[in-house]
Amino acid sequence: MASRPHIKWKKRLIENALDFLARAIADFKSQPKHSIINFYSAVELFLKARLLQEHWSLIVLKDADRHKFEAGDFVSVSFETACERLQNVVQSPISPRARQTFDAIRKHRNKMVHFFHEADRASANRLEAIAREQLRAWYDLHKLLTVQWSPIFDGYGAEFNAIEKKLKGHREFLRAKFDDLASAIKQEKANGIAFRACGSCSFNAARVTEIIGDLSECECLVCGYQDKWFNYTCSNCSKVSPLRDGGEFACPQCQQKDDTEAIVENINEFIVTSDNYMDAYVPAHCSECEGYRSVVEYKEQFLCVVCFCVTEHVAACGWCSEYGNGDMEDSSSFGCTMCGGSVGNQMSKDD
Repeated sequence: MASRPHIKWKKRLIENALDFLARAIADFKSQPKHSIINFYSAVELFLKARLLQEHWSLIVLKDADRHKFEAGDFVSVSFETACERLQNVVQSPISPRARQTFDAIRKHRNKMVHFFHEADRASANRLEAIAREQLRAWYDLHKLLTVQWSPIFDGYGAEFNAIEKKLKGHREFLRAKFDDLASAIKQEKANGIAFRACGSCSFNAARVTEIIGDLSECECLVCGYQDKWFNYTCSNCSKVSPLRDGGEFACPQCQQKDDTEAIVENINEFIVTSDNYMDAYVPAHCSECEGYRSVVEYKEQFLCVVCFCVTEHVAACGWCSEYGNGDMEDSSSFGCTMCGGSVGNQMSKDD
């Protein structure tokens, strides 16, 4: 349970993040440079607010001191360190795709602060690129705040909805591209290709591809946003809703929340019996996202319910015997996601 000072500090971070977001949207056309800087600042503050909920020291880079922290005399964590602490300490990691999206605007922000950047001179093409980038980042951030971290940011729904409305201008800026693509999309639909509304820009321009079974992906022809989801049957009400990466599910129908363990149990097609219990190779660990027991057997292949990585095999580590979907050829020496192998074991002894 967070102490009262934690609540006050977190509230200030969130309010600052919302303020930076509002400024970023307001400056989009007139001052795109400031828009990019402010937008990234907002993203970083939201990540730090999640770390702060766990403990104030997590947003301090090193040598955490409570008095200096309260006085504002400290160096805060970088984006990379924040992501690492969210994964390793908080154990609520940002998905690889969201991390990549946030990192893209971080790099643009750095160019703005330290060097000349093309967005200093606003043109239609550059504004379109900024609109796409910010819409993608907001889509991933909004999912984090309202699904994966919903208990932490509960009570800010009105503010998040206000941001959604303010981004209408960004979406309208992309309408010309959608209009140009309309005839091509219509032809593809006539040829049996499915399209859906893009979660990022809202245009009905996201081309859908089935990966395996209930796992599908899409790419928006307007803003370029790529999405992946699993049509998941709620363990409580049996309604089907999209499960997206992150290994957590919140049912929009009955508000049932399933964690990774519950999702694994619901999707896994490996049937455990009294005869094969000791030989069960799933749930296995994922080498792609380092998911713990997140890989299940599905449609005669193996699916990670956290990052949706699909592989044709799982194998036992030659050192610790844990099953995973990675390459286990040299695992006796170098280990797997769960161990360091004989080399790591010897190094720990030497230390």
